Amino acid sequence: MGGLPKVVLAVAAVVVMTQLAPARAATCASSVGPGIPPPAQPPSGLVGFHAAWYGQSGYMSLCAGTTATATVAFYNSGSRGWIAGRLGEVAYLGTWNPDPGQDHASYLGGDGTNGSPSTGWPRFNRLASQPSAYVGPNQVAWFQFAVVAPPAPGTYRIALRPLIEGAQWMEDYGVFWVVTVLNADGTPPPPPPPDPTPAPTPAPLVTTVTASYFGPGLFGNRTACGLTLTTILQGVAHRTLPCGSPVTLRYGANTLTVPVVDRGPQVAGREFDLTYATKLALGCPDICTLQWMR
Repeated sequence: MGGLPKVVLAVAAVVVMTQLAPARAATCASSVGPGIPPPAQPPSGLVGFHAAWYGQSGYMSLCAGTTATATVAFYNSGSRGWIAGRLGEVAYLGTWNPDPGQDHASYLGGDGTNGSPSTGWPRFNRLASQPSAYVGPNQVAWFQFAVVAPPAPGTYRIALRPLIEGAQWMEDYGVFWVVTVLNADGTPPPPPPPDPTPAPTPAPLVTTVTASYFGPGLFGNRTACGLTLTTILQGVAHRTLPCGSPVTLRYGANTLTVPVVDRGPQVAGREFDLTYATKLALGCPDICTLQWMR
């Protein structure tokens, strides 16, 4: 092969490599979103131990294996101070619902026990302890804790709640962090699938039925379901429904759910016999037409 073809091939190879270089050079870069400011007026002076959320740092987009520090502020809205190192008075942040769950270990941080990564938390389910020796009423504590991005790209959440260790959980303000773990090239992962839409509740089957009532001359007797018939017993008699089955009836604007307490009616064409108390609660006359909802 002559010199000129070699030069042409060499130039072509350089062009191809130059075109591919940007794709290979793309790298992952972590970032943190804007912080979330505190409310204008937190509660104050509540008796006992209380806390009010007072702002936090932004949500994170991290490369796999990257560690970052989160900051959240809680305002002491109670009448008692938080004292470090004293059980029953020291404030911590604990893992909370729904993700990972109350006192459960998290994929995002921990002390290296119970399946948690080691990021310097006091315990696997305690993200941080109060940062100063004493946090008095109307003072703000700035808690900090480290999280690490899991190896798999995706969207992760961690919920937290303040507590007085050994005494009580303080107010739940729904505080959580969203940590997005980026793909190796720095692009975001696909968004998480939406929560499944619950199946629609079917409309109740409504049947118009005729009912009478029973009671006079029978009070004090035992029903077929083993109950004593009284003027205050609510329920219905039915021919086939099992004893105790709930029955929902509507008469005009009144709706009532009562159990099956006896067998009946004995008269053809009637679906239920109402006890005296049920008749009064529905406002039915001695024989009435009502709606049976099931």
